[in-house]
Amino acid sequence: MVLAIHQKRPDVDVVAVCPWKGSLVTECARHDIRTKITWIPGWAFLVRSGAPRIEALMGTIPYLALLFAGVLHATYVLVRLRPTMVLTNTMVIPAHAIAAKLLGIPHYWLVREFGRDDHRLWFLLGYRRTIRLIGRLSEAVICNSHAVENALLAVDPAMTTHVVYPVVDSPLGIPPERQPGERMRAVLIGYFSEAKGQRIAVEAVAIARKAGVDIELTLVGAGNQKPLRELARRLGVEDLVNIQGRTRDVGRYWSAAHVGLMCSQCEAFGRVTVEAMRAGLPVCGTNAGGTPEIIDPGVNGLLSAAGDANALAANLMTLESDEDLRRKLASRAVETPRFQRDRHDDEFTAILGLC
Repeated sequence: MVLAIHQKRPDVDVVAVCPWKGSLVTECARHDIRTKITWIPGWAFLVRSGAPRIEALMGTIPYLALLFAGVLHATYVLVRLRPTMVLTNTMVIPAHAIAAKLLGIPHYWLVREFGRDDHRLWFLLGYRRTIRLIGRLSEAVICNSHAVENALLAVDPAMTTHVVYPVVDSPLGIPPERQPGERMRAVLIGYFSEAKGQRIAVEAVAIARKAGVDIELTLVGAGNQKPLRELARRLGVEDLVNIQGRTRDVGRYWSAAHVGLMCSQCEAFGRVTVEAMRAGLPVCGTNAGGTPEIIDPGVNGLLSAAGDANALAANLMTLESDEDLRRKLASRAVETPRFQRDRHDDEFTAILGLC
């Protein structure tokens, strides 16, 4: 978002307001884009499974008070910066959107998540009221997939929305060769959680083994590995399942695999899906969320119902038994012009009226 404006309109003074120093601040510094680190409260919170709801512990009044203070602070920041346009890039932080509305500054909201269905967020003002406020506080809402757009419009059909697919400019790879008799290797990269579907992938490998087909599976990500290791051992596939921790060097896992997996139950966009395709891998994904907008079944990958280990196993065994099909899907997977930077930047700045 920030780079799109900076590159298409270098005459526009862009300031990125962030709650902490992180990769965005580093990237902005690399491109000589100003940043401001400041306190920003949210109106949505992650609720962990089995944990008590935060409003049950403290009530909503303390959080409303924090949000009110955050809006006052955001108003002060905008008065000092004097922007002609404000953009918010997550649905969980509303302070600057509210401040922009109070000051009469045009505001655009970038929504990149379902919120409730993917991240299990609890919304201070309730989910439906939050979605309606997002629409009312914005000139337009820019979504990263039609799936997200449809979820918003289901709550507020009057909302003005656009869809701009994110930029994915990870390295292009060469589809890996699989030699006769070589086991097919699949890889799934993402945080270890029930929603990301690692359990389904392990179960699919076990189903394939029972059918006489051994498929190696590598799981890469942060989070608790123990339940997955125990599952693999219980299903008798611990020799086929390799579990690795979080890494910045995902390229070596793409290059060592023959198939990528996207097993999330509800992925808003699935950047990792496009990264796998650009690395030369066909992807077996779930027919849910934004994944069907990326994978064209039978063209650059295969789809199965979310949570259906049998269907995933069937797709994996299809690719394992038909190497010509796997290579054909792999070669087409690399061709992903929809996610190139020029296309993204042109569409994004056009919506903002900055062309």
